[in-house]
Amino acid sequence: MATEVLSGPLGEVRAASTAGGGTALSTTSVRIVLNRGAKWLSLTPRNFSTAVVAQYLLNPWLTVLKTADSGATFTDYSIEAQDASTSTSVTLSSIDTLANGDALYVGSHLPFSGVAIDVDAANGTASVLAVTYSKSDGTWANITPTDGTDSGGATMATDGSVTWTVPTDWETRVIDGAGQGLYWTRWVFSAALDSSTTLDHMLSINRSTVYAELISGQAFEEAVTVGPGGICSVQARTDDGTANLIVNTGTRQNGRFV
Repeated sequence: MATEVLSGPLGEVRAASTAGGGTALSTTSVRIVLNRGAKWLSLTPRNFSTAVVAQYLLNPWLTVLKTADSGATFTDYSIEAQDASTSTSVTLSSIDTLANGDALYVGSHLPFSGVAIDVDAANGTASVLAVTYSKSDGTWANITPTDGTDSGGATMATDGSVTWTVPTDWETRVIDGAGQGLYWTRWVFSAALDSSTTLDHMLSINRSTVYAELISGQAFEEAVTVGPGGICSVQARTDDGTANLIVNTGTRQNGRFV
């Protein structure tokens, strides 16, 4: 017998996956952006072809901050980075070098192994991305990223993922009053980017490679928080072949999506 995991009725309910049967899955992971403000999540895999299981991870919410004055002030792009809309953007227009006071800070309440990026307006200026992480001694250490957004020496030029091996000495730090401390990365550029550079999405990549698994038709539901301290997306794939994944979200009674 199914067990209700969110006591009481729901408010608004919406699909986060592709309409008409769910998001298509293959052995290559996809990320399904969840509706911000959701407190309930339901996953149902279906339409298996060769696949034995659908595999999934819940990716943590990112805090995305940009500074142009060496950290005296920040612009928060967390919502623009993780909403389901392509009409809002993370603006990196003319973001300059660290020496000139510019940097992008990307952090979460959990360690993460990278960020999947959808570029809106591409950068065409040669510039190399460097990423460092916060240590307990207050310093920043190189995380040696693999930059999948690089094209011809220009970072943020194409859709791709910036990934790294999760450091064993990564420690939380408070930046701009963000909670009790997050696992921060600092992104800096070797040269200023184009004046029109924007990103549609920046979604965390789970630190784990051990996926949870569901068989065809096996429904999963859980009380969640989509937002700070919670999750932003479902990372899903199949073990083989193809399938579809229906992802539904809901708010609590009298609540609404934002």
